[in-house]
Amino acid sequence: MLQSVKIGVHPINWCNDDMTDILLGDHYSAQDILTQAAAAGYAGIENSRKFSRDASVLKPTFDKLGLELTSGWCDTMFACKELRDEYFEGLKEKARFFLDMGARFVIAAEGTGSSCWDPREYRAAKGVRKLNEEEWKLFTDGLNMAGRFCKDHGLTLVYHVHTGTCVETFEETQKLCDMTDPAYVNLLADTGHLCFCGVDIPKFYDHFADRIKYVHLKNIRPLVLRVVKEFGIDFNNAVKLGIFTVPGDEGAVDFQEVFRILDKHRYEGWMLVEAEQYLHTPTAFEFAVMARKYIQETAGV
Repeated sequence: MLQSVKIGVHPINWCNDDMTDILLGDHYSAQDILTQAAAAGYAGIENSRKFSRDASVLKPTFDKLGLELTSGWCDTMFACKELRDEYFEGLKEKARFFLDMGARFVIAAEGTGSSCWDPREYRAAKGVRKLNEEEWKLFTDGLNMAGRFCKDHGLTLVYHVHTGTCVETFEETQKLCDMTDPAYVNLLADTGHLCFCGVDIPKFYDHFADRIKYVHLKNIRPLVLRVVKEFGIDFNNAVKLGIFTVPGDEGAVDFQEVFRILDKHRYEGWMLVEAEQYLHTPTAFEFAVMARKYIQETAGV
């Protein structure tokens, strides 16, 4: 299975990028994260706030450990007329850094109206505000523009379908695909976020196979998910409650079916283990090893 796939890991398994609380892994250094990722058997890792922004400093460390930078996060505000240009410039700056590091993917996710990171207002308690039709046009035009920039520089833009944003359902993903050019905009399919949002994961992976160019393997603890849904707990606090775990741990996601569908469609590229959880025991390293072993045994890569 999946012979043209490489397995990486997300640094958020060690240290949260969105919340800088010391209890969320801030005590891990960049060297800790990179050394443990390599020791656990991963070929690549995404960018982290802990990593140097100077490729001439960071790349030799990656090379010494045999790691590749796979990609990095770029939040966008394309649906917001006042902020779209500022965020596009930020994406271009990050893309150039990723290119200097040898990465080939740029991850985008829209913040306009998001319950997670709209900079204009704190919406965690209010929930996501969905886009109107004018905003959808601004949003998707911006994605096409960003995707064209990425392609012109040898990069692929993948859009992260994400909890608490304007694109978190099957139908919203279809609308995004209908309104963007597949030559410029593709998808990041994250099993954990799809499960969180109640999306039929096998149907999603099968239907959007031609647009899925990057995968996050994230598991969900069903009991925590039920509590989060019952009490309306926001995304960041759900993370703190330990809603996510890795493939190989007990959880709600059927990874064997995901691997089967990806193999059927001859998926090529990166699959990244990602699970925000910050326990003293098992440690982040132990979870990373658990997931890597599971993927090797289950998918043969």
